[in-house]
Amino acid sequence: MHRSVSITLGLLLGTALGGVAGAGGMLIAYPFLFPPEPVNQPAPEGLSVLVRTQLREGSPGQDMVHWGRGGLNVYPQGAGSVLLEFAEDFEVGPGPNFWIYLNRTAGIETEADFLADAGRMRLAKLKSFQGAQVYPAPLEAFAQARAVTIWCESFGEYIASADLPQAEPER
Repeated sequence: MHRSVSITLGLLLGTALGGVAGAGGMLIAYPFLFPPEPVNQPAPEGLSVLVRTQLREGSPGQDMVHWGRGGLNVYPQGAGSVLLEFAEDFEVGPGPNFWIYLNRTAGIETEADFLADAGRMRLAKLKSFQGAQVYPAPLEAFAQARAVTIWCESFGEYIASADLPQAEPER
């Protein structure tokens, strides 16, 4: 009787651990196996560029898996908002649950830099790992921002950041 209980408990424990390991493995592998389609959603034509900058490459917080590159443009939209546009050449390494943040401090290059900015604001979930894509941002939050950062919420990993030159948005 004791042997069958031990076998049953072993099978249940093995199944539970296997399920957890499989789910964790799929969370990591899914974006690599099934990445979202590249987005081609540039900002509307005719808008004047308020800020033009680039995602920083080769930061200490980046590695072969966590990286980003490409242009970032900001356009005044009026009515209390701006448009942030990752340009056509935008690309990041695939991963789960990437979010765009506005940071109140510039020079974000590592996880520690990102976490040290208590005034950061989560703006939007990244739509795709490459291609032009646009995100509206509140004018007040943008006016206080000194950087735009892409952050992996699932694993607390820095992906990329672009400093925002000081520009006074149109009100």
